Amino acid sequence: MVIPFLLPAFLLYTVFFVYPAIQAFWVSLHDWSGFGQSMVYIGMGNYQEMMKDTIFWSAFRRTLYISVVGGIGIFGLALFFASILQRELRGKKFFRSLIFFPMVVPGIGLGLIWQFIYNNDWGLLSGFLNLVGLDKLDKFWLAPDNIIQSLTVAIIWTYVGYYMTILLAGIDKIPITYFEAAILDGASEWKMFFTVTLPMIWDVFVVALVLWVIGSLKIFDLIAATTFPAPPTSTYTLTIYIWSQAVGTYTPVYRLGYATALGVVLLIMVVISVGITRLITRKEAIEY
Repeated sequence: MVIPFLLPAFLLYTVFFVYPAIQAFWVSLHDWSGFGQSMVYIGMGNYQEMMKDTIFWSAFRRTLYISVVGGIGIFGLALFFASILQRELRGKKFFRSLIFFPMVVPGIGLGLIWQFIYNNDWGLLSGFLNLVGLDKLDKFWLAPDNIIQSLTVAIIWTYVGYYMTILLAGIDKIPITYFEAAILDGASEWKMFFTVTLPMIWDVFVVALVLWVIGSLKIFDLIAATTFPAPPTSTYTLTIYIWSQAVGTYTPVYRLGYATALGVVLLIMVVISVGITRLITRKEAIEY
């Protein structure tokens, strides 16, 4: 019987995920500050307000932008680095560690680093552009018109090493005989990667992609730290907006009912995004 083995995991999943999700939906139907028991039932009032909330829709679009554009950048670079570092190169472990290094640093620390890089007065990026005579390319990197693109670059740099490591773990499992046969057939390095390596790590690639979709919709600390001390509304993603409504930034807000409704929408968004990703990437697995 399989049920006795599944029961502990099912109970844990129910207690720590299903029940809190149901409780969150119930809270989202109320006007509540988060303090005391004075929850005022308003039905779908929070969701109706959300549909007319321009800040919500802007945050929704920015969240999708980071997920899609950031994902393209991350997996493009991760596949590129993985294709290079799968070879026998001197210092391969050093370069793997160097690319992975940002994942070791806490998100708050990374945000402060990027705040220093993007500072226009004494920042590293502006200083470098002025030094090499490309001052015309210099911008106010954290200005409202540029900040979401700047944050996306920071996110790509932060996470590319993590997903590269996952892909390399899949590549390391491929028998060497397949590469030897491709070389004997005269396949180039790039053709070998797209016809041998990528198809054989497709299941690993899909898992990494799903992890990115889930994680990208919930990124918080890096954005909050880069825009410290208080993120402007031009940087709001759904997670930042939830935080701003739950506790506030400079001034307290304490709209936990509305913030919970935003959280429910984010959960639905994660579920739908993962489902679409799995549907698009569905492919017959290659066994070897």
